[in-house]
Amino acid sequence: MKDVTAAILCGGKSKRMGFDKAFLMEEEHYLLLETARNLKSLFEHVVLVSDTKSKFAGVKGFEEFGILEDGYIQKGPIGGVSTALEQIQTDYAFVMACDMPLMNLDLIDRMYRKLGQKQVLLCSHGEKLEPLFAFYHRSCIPVFKEQIEKGELKLRSAFSRLQVGTYCLSEAEISAITNLNTPEDVEKWNTNILKNK
Repeated sequence: MKDVTAAILCGGKSKRMGFDKAFLMEEEHYLLLETARNLKSLFEHVVLVSDTKSKFAGVKGFEEFGILEDGYIQKGPIGGVSTALEQIQTDYAFVMACDMPLMNLDLIDRMYRKLGQKQVLLCSHGEKLEPLFAFYHRSCIPVFKEQIEKGELKLRSAFSRLQVGTYCLSEAEISAITNLNTPEDVEKWNTNILKNK
């Protein structure tokens, strides 16, 4: 996907987790690195969007990827998405959170084929929308910046002003948007890995 940059958001506060989710481990490996390397098979450009570059200094593996420092500190995901869109060289960014262990490359490809001329394409399941597994066009920047200036930090609050499409997830696809939010989530995830070995 030469016209799309994959951007992984890894600058959240991780309050419920108790530690920085950028350093979640999957067995002996960083989940974030595994995700970024897998995305490399689909996207020519993969970047990490972080609150600070320094937290990755000296951590083996992260030097493989460009790291964009969040230009909207403490503004939540809308700040991370805006930072990515402002700094990438492609028209679109595929944006996802760093805590999704079951990312599905085939699903991303199917979403891309449905993108067309839309400014945003995100997953839906029932009434739930997932704005952090989605494609965003750089033309979203002015709308997002205006939202940030107003203090309205929910991404979905901007959707009424943009051309937004949804990809309805099947039951088989919904696991791709699973998040690890708490230590209990991580424990369950690691237990499932061991069971499936």
